[in-house]
Amino acid sequence: MKALVLVILLLFGCVFSTPANADLPLLIRAGGSFGYARSAEGTIWVWGDNGRGQLGTGNTARVRTPVPGAYGIDGNEVLDIACGNIAVLFLMKDGSVYTCGANNYGQQGQGDNQSFIKIPTHIPYLQNITKIACGFGQCLALDKDGHVWSWGRNSNGQIGNGTKKSQNQPVMLSLSNIVDIQCGGKFCMAMDSEGNIYGWGDNEFGQLLDASRGSNILSPTLLSISGLYTQIACGGDTAFGVDSEGILWAWGRNDYLQLGTVRAKGYSNVPLQVQFPESVVTKEIKAYNAHSAAISDDGGLWQWGSVYHGQMGIGKQPSRSVPIAASPESNVIDCAVGSLQSYVLLDDGTLLSAGCNEYSQTGAFKHRTDYYVLSWEDTGLNLNTGLWMDPKND
Repeated sequence: MKALVLVILLLFGCVFSTPANADLPLLIRAGGSFGYARSAEGTIWVWGDNGRGQLGTGNTARVRTPVPGAYGIDGNEVLDIACGNIAVLFLMKDGSVYTCGANNYGQQGQGDNQSFIKIPTHIPYLQNITKIACGFGQCLALDKDGHVWSWGRNSNGQIGNGTKKSQNQPVMLSLSNIVDIQCGGKFCMAMDSEGNIYGWGDNEFGQLLDASRGSNILSPTLLSISGLYTQIACGGDTAFGVDSEGILWAWGRNDYLQLGTVRAKGYSNVPLQVQFPESVVTKEIKAYNAHSAAISDDGGLWQWGSVYHGQMGIGKQPSRSVPIAASPESNVIDCAVGSLQSYVLLDDGTLLSAGCNEYSQTGAFKHRTDYYVLSWEDTGLNLNTGLWMDPKND
């Protein structure tokens, strides 16, 4: 049966990855209403909304359960995948970048305004790229010389080139020695080798702190938090920083309590410490829309913010202002959060999902679409083995 599937995929133009690199890191990524994963033997798996070709399957058909996608590129050559709202970037080992999905704001970076791209396509203007990021229409790339390239949606200055005109090909920003780049919903941040942090784009909810008193910032601006954090991250309208002691801080929008504090709803244009119920040293922060997750240095997984769509796997509940330990509480090695869905990877390679399933973005149901998936469901995909088996959740 597996051989038959391989033949079918090759007939449809899919380059099926071979197990050339047995030590490839597992990748889990969440987009607006879709998911991506890369298994240990190099296969790129996709599921969910595909209305703009963002799954790279050569068509726009929704994918209910995980299938091999990103046709035409070898998963063994992929260093990273960045998922935006309806577009995807692929960073390759040779420093090139490929893309598929929506192009309504020029986020495919091709220098044209075609509506969308259905298979991964090379961005000809980029080379020697080391990091990528994707937001709600804007994209960033960091090259080996510390320069930042930006393109796509620019309604709030999120491209950072001093205008509000969208860009359909990458432009280099007036930044240097950058080591990290992050895209939020309609804003961006970057950090240089000395810990200076720059921000640009939308600041309606203080996600860029006091830099513009609520208005848009059209060019990279040095932020007052410079020197305070070793790691930064962006959600929809919130931002996060991890300091040298592993303490997590948050600022920006808080209507779904996405700042992780007991502070009343609203917003904050100053950093607030995320209030874990116990001592936590943050290793990594995952943020997307109004739901966030943190991975601690001891392997713990914590979640907070919006729970309305069941995206924490604990049912449909009011927003959580204080981080809670993830359920399942053990054997979790990674996670990803999307607009209204979440994914959890267990140490045996099992991939679980929960949250909104309007576009099959949980990837857990072959025939049935439930709007809410309130508890963790097995997607049937095992990233250790690179195999999918029908979980029969129907």
